Amino acid sequence: MRVIPLLLYCMLVTSAVVAQRNYVPGVIITLQNDSLKGFIDFRDWYQSPGEIAFKESLSNAKEQHFKPSDINGFKVAEPEVEYVSRKLRIDITKQDISNLDGKTERIVQDTPVFLMRMVTGHYNLYEYIDEFSRVHYIYDATDVPATELEYVMQYIERTSGNSGIFTDERYKEQLTALFADNASLAKKAGQVAYREANLKKLFLTYNSYKEPGTVTREPVTVQKKKRLPVTFGIMGGLAFTSYPFKGAAFIGQGEYENSKGPIGGIWADIPLGRGRRNISFVPELLYKKLETTGVLHGIYNGVIVKFGFTYLQLNTLFRYTYPTKTAIRPYVNVGVGNGIIVKTNENGIKRSPDRGWEVAIDGPRKYEQTLVGGIGVKIYKVNAEVRYTTGNGFSPYAGGRTGIHSFQILAAYGF
Repeated sequence: MRVIPLLLYCMLVTSAVVAQRNYVPGVIITLQNDSLKGFIDFRDWYQSPGEIAFKESLSNAKEQHFKPSDINGFKVAEPEVEYVSRKLRIDITKQDISNLDGKTERIVQDTPVFLMRMVTGHYNLYEYIDEFSRVHYIYDATDVPATELEYVMQYIERTSGNSGIFTDERYKEQLTALFADNASLAKKAGQVAYREANLKKLFLTYNSYKEPGTVTREPVTVQKKKRLPVTFGIMGGLAFTSYPFKGAAFIGQGEYENSKGPIGGIWADIPLGRGRRNISFVPELLYKKLETTGVLHGIYNGVIVKFGFTYLQLNTLFRYTYPTKTAIRPYVNVGVGNGIIVKTNENGIKRSPDRGWEVAIDGPRKYEQTLVGGIGVKIYKVNAEVRYTTGNGFSPYAGGRTGIHSFQILAAYGF
């Protein structure tokens, strides 16, 4: 079978991609607060990195690795991002329905971590996203250690019977106390939502109030708004297609050859909001061909038919990407496809050896609907996926169904 060598080839390609790096200009802040300029392997991390790779020059083959305990932080020039290292005790319990019950023990992490700086000033605001993709916000100051703004969801069982999942928004009390010298802002702090934009605005307003128009040792700044990483790319592969046609019409009275052929196109991966970044919308525009020859039986015994159509197909998929600590991330795709015939290559019927080819279907259905499902793995900018699709084909006859099943092996590259 040719499928096995192709699968092995895809595995080799994806394995080779793991070795690729994305070095951009950056600065390491050492434990002595010295600046070490060079190049940082920037991965546009969603979950806060546990380690970074650094080179003093691109020509240098030697790669240094730093954990949060090794340095005070690092900066990347493009995009402009800064991480600091802080010792932090933080609750990272996974907050979903399956975990929020009375038997679940809270998971507390007490280690140095990299925090992404959001606002700088009298009080600094940071963001930390843990291994379960839970978002935490942290603040500190010159004389205040790194402290989490606590927002906890947990299951509480009460003897009164009023048991259930409760939200503890103690961060509001923390902020009210933090901004107590500004009455109007303290009032807003007691109502602020636990979201990036709301907290950034609150901290920036307070810092500007504390240091109005003055040049300070730590000027009031705000991290540039981060954009969700919409990815565009190209894809291609092979489709192995079967044609289990059925029905009383002539088109369903035969056996049809399986076929294989290329499939390819362009795609985008659009995350559905920062808090749900593991779920994304994936539109694809694909080019594909369907080609088969059938030998009919029954009252049509011996009749030969040939069909070949070229389609443009728009897939609308939803993707769930499983969060991992590495660059290797498995995912699942589910959705629908809408195909249009753009060219008829074959549409013939040969009723007997002594007769020529005639038109088999007068007016094949131009529009095909398809169900799509697939599993794959993303390794940096390369995706490898196996996919199964089933469509309703091109038959215009109520009594003849042209079900089309396709097993596809795909590779994609994102820019």
